[in-house]
Amino acid sequence: MVQNDRKNTEVLSVSLPKELKRDILEFSEELDIPVSKVAKDALESYILRRRWDEIQRVFGPAARKLGIKTDEDVERFFG
Repeated sequence: MVQNDRKNTEVLSVSLPKELKRDILEFSEELDIPVSKVAKDALESYILRRRWDEIQRVFGPAARKLGIKTDEDVERFFG
């Protein structure tokens, strides 16, 4: 069940290039979802990707030394 709790939301105003704004509006309309959801999902994906990149930067060399290169290697090592 998805909970829509407006008590946990805040408004954030950002400046965007005109082309990006247009793309967001078009995407929102194509998918019939609110602009705020498009922005929220995009920001969550961006933050998750940046965190994952940092994890790989920090732990990647050690993992390679242990021979961990694939998802299957991770499963064998930690599974």
